[in-house]
Amino acid sequence: MPPPPPLPPDSIYTSCYCEENVYLLCRTFLETPSVVELWEIFAVFISNANKTVALWSQKAARSPGTPVVWDYHVILIIRPRRKEQTMEAEGSKMHSWVYDFDTTLGLPRSWEEYFSLTFPEDPLPAYEGCAVCFHGRPKMLMKSGSQFRVVGGEFFVQNFASDRSHMLKTTEFTGTKGPEPGIYLSPPPSYAPICGPSAVQKGIANNLMQRYVTMSTAVNSDFAVYGVVLDNESANAFFAGL
Repeated sequence: MPPPPPLPPDSIYTSCYCEENVYLLCRTFLETPSVVELWEIFAVFISNANKTVALWSQKAARSPGTPVVWDYHVILIIRPRRKEQTMEAEGSKMHSWVYDFDTTLGLPRSWEEYFSLTFPEDPLPAYEGCAVCFHGRPKMLMKSGSQFRVVGGEFFVQNFASDRSHMLKTTEFTGTKGPEPGIYLSPPPSYAPICGPSAVQKGIANNLMQRYVTMSTAVNSDFAVYGVVLDNESANAFFAGL
């Protein structure tokens, strides 16, 4: 199996808009025949019911060795296509590879290394109950495991839509009712909000939080389009059990 494709030099990155960074990279990979021929491509949303997920080895950490607690995070993972696995010599190790624009581990990084260093075992006792911030909003850190919404790259690029309203400042910052028009928690990308072709056809302008960030399987019954939700163990088996 050839090495994973490097991050394209013209990749676009905007801080705090991980879903858009991954969308653009996913689209680039899908448009690259040499990538599609060898690799399955997935957008992976990481969150939980509390929207408090602790990730280690993140650039935004306040100090080395401490976690960043996000309401959600998004990464891209490529996995060897099954037909390629059968061509490998028996006993050779196949790897999935992670592209996380916000990790300190470098990218791409093998899933096994990324998973063990980003989600260490028994990670929270020193941080449980402490206040943290993400997307500018204070929250209480709770010991709640990460969940992973795994979405096929083609479906993600076709159906994802975000109007960026989740990043608008609200009453907790300004003392006014509702979101403040044009006042963002973090500067938005310079390009127009993303709306995939299928989302455009369906008249959907925003489905980020309701369809992708949520980890409720009751909300999304269309698993082909919006992916499946896995716990830590199942996600590790899916990407490492090759």
